[in-house]
Amino acid sequence: REVLVFNCDEGIDSQSMGRIFVGLVKCGAWGCFDEFNRLLPDQLSEISQQIQLIQFALKARQPQVELLGVTVKVDSNAGIFVTMNPAGKGYGGRSKLPDNLKALFRAIAMSAPDNELIAEVMMYSEGFTHAK
Repeated sequence: REVLVFNCDEGIDSQSMGRIFVGLVKCGAWGCFDEFNRLLPDQLSEISQQIQLIQFALKARQPQVELLGVTVKVDSNAGIFVTMNPAGKGYGGRSKLPDNLKALFRAIAMSAPDNELIAEVMMYSEGFTHAK
């Protein structure tokens, strides 16, 4: 399965995103939209409606969906994922997602790994008695 990564910025509009979504849905690829919350707030609302249509079609196993006024055959392998940096906190140009858009995705948080603890556990699992 192909994963296509798109870096989002203020220059991407809902028509551009719609064309990307049509391609993803047709070929069954996964789309990862990096820094999704850099899109303009007014664009996020339109884009969320497009995502909602796609997710409903995938969940209901519909054979087709209408996007940008065109009926598109749905490949059930298609998927849409987004990454975001927090709004504020030193990350300029980010906006908070509207609630209707937040509801379409499952949030996860990432943190830096504790490399020392990982190495210690690996050494203990290999039989070392003094891994510290």
